[in-house]
Amino acid sequence: MEFVVIFLATLVVAYIVLRKTNHKIKQTAVKKNEIIEQYESELQSLIEQYKDDKITQLEQKKRFLKQCNDELSRNIFFTNEESSIIIKRLAEI
Repeated sequence: MEFVVIFLATLVVAYIVLRKTNHKIKQTAVKKNEIIEQYESELQSLIEQYKDDKITQLEQKKRFLKQCNDELSRNIFFTNEESSIIIKRLAEI
């Protein structure tokens, strides 16, 4: 009888731990996507703002990409490889 109670208690604890862990992982992925989408929308608005002046547009885009690179290098959500991929993706816009 004691074995059954201990076994059930172990299952309940394992379920709770796994459920909380999966929830945190999803939140991290969502947060990463939100940050990337924010950078993309900021870059799009910057490009739209300077659409008539290509030289200024290019200078502003370079400045923005440097700022993004600096922020991503200090962000705990992203590795160096992920940061490089994001910067390359933004540079192609």
